[in-house]
Amino acid sequence: MNRRKAIQSLALITAGAALLPACNVEKIPVFENVPLEPSQYKLIDQLVQALLPRTDTPITTPETTTDFILTMFNDCRSPEDIEKYLSGLKAFEQVLKEQKKAAFKKMTADQKNTLLNEFFEAEAANEQIMYFIDNTRDMATWHFTSSEYYMKNLLDFEFIPGRYIGCSEI
Repeated sequence: MNRRKAIQSLALITAGAALLPACNVEKIPVFENVPLEPSQYKLIDQLVQALLPRTDTPITTPETTTDFILTMFNDCRSPEDIEKYLSGLKAFEQVLKEQKKAAFKKMTADQKNTLLNEFFEAEAANEQIMYFIDNTRDMATWHFTSSEYYMKNLLDFEFIPGRYIGCSEI
């Protein structure tokens, strides 16, 4: 092999490796009926973390809570509901930009709780934002309460057919 060609190839590979971290190639799941930008997906994920903070409870599910919520909207909701949810998401982003002047991810847990309590307690709260927050909270709770850990350890649920108890006195 020609030395000059080898050095050129090595320089090209090194430059490519140096530029690769600068490319923000974060993959998010694609939902056919729920078009989201990566920033919106992250905002929903951060809202889920604020509504149901992580604890040391080992909940393992095939998908994340955010993926569960968006899959349920994608597969089970009408286009009108999806549009209402997305408009609530956009309105929530606008409120964060205009009124709070801070990104949701940069807020502390107390600030997030205060913000959410303001939405829940406000009498004239934006209907779209409340639809977005309420549905996110309800589906996140549904995902948590239908997890295997919750069902087995906290509800003492047994899958069918359960146990066979033979020779028992009545």
